[in-house]
Amino acid sequence: MSTAPQGERLQGWLQAEGLQEHWLQAQRRAADRALADRDPRIPGLMWVLDDELLSELLGESVRIIRTRYKPHTSALVAFRRAGTGAGSYGWASTTAPEHVGKLRRRADSSQQRGGGIRLFQPAHLHPDVAVAAGPIEEDWPLRPNLRWLRDHGLRRLGALPAAGRFLDPPLSVLRYNPERRLVARVPAETASVVIKTAVQADEAAAGLRLRQRLQSHGIPVLPELADPECAAHGISASPGWGQGDLGGGDNDPAAYRAGQALAAIHGMDAGTGPDPAADVEDLVRQLAATRSMITRLLPGLQAPATLLAGRLLDTIGAAGPQRQQPVLVHGDFSADQVLVDGPAIRIIDFDRVRTSDPARDLGSFAAVEDIADPAGAGPVAGGRKTALLIDGYRAAGGHVTQERVDSWAAFRLFLNSVDPFRNRASDWPSDTNWHIRRALELIA
Repeated sequence: MSTAPQGERLQGWLQAEGLQEHWLQAQRRAADRALADRDPRIPGLMWVLDDELLSELLGESVRIIRTRYKPHTSALVAFRRAGTGAGSYGWASTTAPEHVGKLRRRADSSQQRGGGIRLFQPAHLHPDVAVAAGPIEEDWPLRPNLRWLRDHGLRRLGALPAAGRFLDPPLSVLRYNPERRLVARVPAETASVVIKTAVQADEAAAGLRLRQRLQSHGIPVLPELADPECAAHGISASPGWGQGDLGGGDNDPAAYRAGQALAAIHGMDAGTGPDPAADVEDLVRQLAATRSMITRLLPGLQAPATLLAGRLLDTIGAAGPQRQQPVLVHGDFSADQVLVDGPAIRIIDFDRVRTSDPARDLGSFAAVEDIADPAGAGPVAGGRKTALLIDGYRAAGGHVTQERVDSWAAFRLFLNSVDPFRNRASDWPSDTNWHIRRALELIA
């Protein structure tokens, strides 16, 4: 007999009693503890998964907002404290005991420079626990490019630095992924500039050339403000624009126009295209990596994750007549990649552009719409915004079948099934399970 009704009644009672948040925290803590127990190679793992434990370690109240976990090796998190500006963000990292020397050397180097990296080895908590923590400006891989932005980049971009520390307000952080990138809004002489600083440099200024090429084809994108020197230091920038993104509410004209714009992107010359064998190899790698991580996080999902990975490979990785002619695709398309200002749109974040099946972008958009509203998920991928997107896409000459959209939506759902854990969702095991079940429904 199903226990779902009992679970629903329990959650309803908890909510009515004002206890649901405590119950969800307990559920997440139990799942985190089970994971930490299965990975004793990282004795400090629980201290960077649990808000209360990390707060105790740092001596201040923080909330963990992003996690990157490498089984048996290390864990890195971004956290946030009360306040505004980049100073309210920080990072913490822990590792296997034999690699603690690396954390210690970074902390020592930071202290010698007057920096803010601290190393915690609280023997009273656990003899092998070592956690390093620091502010954004002491994010070790990101630090060189952030310093260049501070010393040279802001002036080149027309941005106005803060009167105090470089990352103080009025700068505001939009996204921070430790050891990967920082996206911030900075005041400028006219309005504001959105600046992304990444660890990976764009030595050939390929992103700048791509943005120029998109503009020349009439694609609604924001102008690139960064020059090749900025790109060589991992920096790209665009003027602040719009009133939010397409994910923020109903905007039928904007969704339709986004479909038209997507068709225009897919209609651009894709060049020689990828080697089909290399493309399939990349799919195999992504599916295997996701299956491995899901199995590590939630061993009970090993069977459905393996089944789903196999079905996806058979469907979207298959060569032959059902494989679509590759086109230039956005590669990470979703409602939050479409800025809106009334019916006007601008498409952003072309970091994952590649050649692939045109249905890949539409399926990606549909999957993210389902994730945003699981209760509204229907027999096909996506909801109203996806339907309008496809209408606009077809009206502009794009060709796509619902079956291919559903298949690529299942692919995006599978790859995103790790995100509830990474983003510290209040009940990440249940959310991950939903991703797998929904993907299997779409690809049955």
